Amino acid sequence: MQVEKSLLTTAITSASHKIKTKQSIMKGLRGIHLGVAGCLVAGVLTTAGSVHAAQFKFNGDMNNRFQLYSNQRDWFNGSGGTGKRETLKSSGERENYAEIKYRFWFEAATDNNEVKGVYAIEVGGVRFGEGSAGDFSGDGTNLETRWAYIDFGLPDSLDHRIKVGLQPVTVDQHLWHETAMGVMLSGPLSNSSNYQLLWARGDSSNEGDSAQGKQDSATDDGFDGADNFSLNLSSQLTPELKGGAFVLYQTNDQISEGTGTLDAINYEIKSIADNSKYDLLSIGATGDYSTAIDSGKFFAKGTAIYQNGDIEGLNFKSLGGSVNSATSYDVDAYFLRADLGIDYGATKWTYTFWYASGDSNDSDKDLDAFIATDVDINESMIFQENFTDDDYFAETPYLANKGFLFNKVQVEHKISSKVKLTGMAIYNMLAEDVTLGDGSKDNALGLELGGRVSYKLYANLELAAEAAYLIAGDAMDAFEESSIQDGKGSKNIFHTAARMRYKF
Repeated sequence: MQVEKSLLTTAITSASHKIKTKQSIMKGLRGIHLGVAGCLVAGVLTTAGSVHAAQFKFNGDMNNRFQLYSNQRDWFNGSGGTGKRETLKSSGERENYAEIKYRFWFEAATDNNEVKGVYAIEVGGVRFGEGSAGDFSGDGTNLETRWAYIDFGLPDSLDHRIKVGLQPVTVDQHLWHETAMGVMLSGPLSNSSNYQLLWARGDSSNEGDSAQGKQDSATDDGFDGADNFSLNLSSQLTPELKGGAFVLYQTNDQISEGTGTLDAINYEIKSIADNSKYDLLSIGATGDYSTAIDSGKFFAKGTAIYQNGDIEGLNFKSLGGSVNSATSYDVDAYFLRADLGIDYGATKWTYTFWYASGDSNDSDKDLDAFIATDVDINESMIFQENFTDDDYFAETPYLANKGFLFNKVQVEHKISSKVKLTGMAIYNMLAEDVTLGDGSKDNALGLELGGRVSYKLYANLELAAEAAYLIAGDAMDAFEESSIQDGKGSKNIFHTAARMRYKF
């Protein structure tokens, strides 16, 4: 590294002799910058000489998705990430469509894995025949950046690694499991335990939205943001038991730029960052137990999350459309999940209990509904994201701000190494009652029956189809158009979908 030392010495010497005038200062700074750049180049060349070449990987997930049939188009075009307030129609609108969502990512790493760069792009979701992206001739603008980050090991231990940039983030699959800009440090604490530290930042400033009166204030320095800090711990406690714990602290203390609105339909942290201040703390624990039994394996999994904090500068819009006049709220919410089952190898039975707390009073100063940051949940074929995930009513582990309570029985059976069948029955409920068209209250969403078949045409190519039917409960009346709201959920929902997915 003599080249590096000589270049750096030259740069510093050059700068130190040229600081008497503004011009010489600029020349000195340029000298230092060039010297540092020279060091970096020399270092890269030296490293390249020792490791010979980088290791390159190209990965892809090409997901072709088909809504084969639905008797309620507006429901499935609903509101998960769009903010739309769609309702079930008296006659329904049948629909079929096809869409794509393709993701490709590139990795370049030193052959000793000291440093890795990752860049991912996404195309979609783009529907066949819609817009410039899916119409004849294509040529539409439909390319997005999914990931862009550097991943490198600490000098003394490559097992401890730092990721910087736009990257996949997982605090918990029910709380935050998506992409974010940030810095992550992770690695082992011992042979049986690991840690993850994360700082990530989201938008809180409404840049460029002056048409809606949400432009940054003149005093905004552009460096405010919705900051997120998390610590995850996991450990193999015994050969049969894994345990984990996590803490997520989220704060947004930006310069006030007005009052934001949180819609019950679009109820996520990422949707309240703009024009609001908040301090939220989420504490969670997980467990995963399995043990061998006669001809199979018994397993039990669980997750518990508690949330507390406050939100200011926010109006809340209820499911019925009314707006709470309060602008300050206390948050007190929780989430529970338990899975019990037996895996016989070819056949697996699972019972799932799920409870996300809801809010019983839309007009007070408390938000008692569990709130996720950014997730994509697909436990239910009717209510949550699935094959056509950009078009579902909910992407969260709850419905609106009324939470979610269900009991689910699922069976998976492998007919062969290529074919798998899945059947499920779910009794769906809201955690809190909703007011129905006749003034009564109820929380029963109904019984959902669904099935899926998956076929591995080739090792990396999957063909799958599913169908689900909801026998509506009375609480579905709250999601129907006003002309048919009569206190009873009269609109059953039928849905079939398919996908062809190539992953490499």
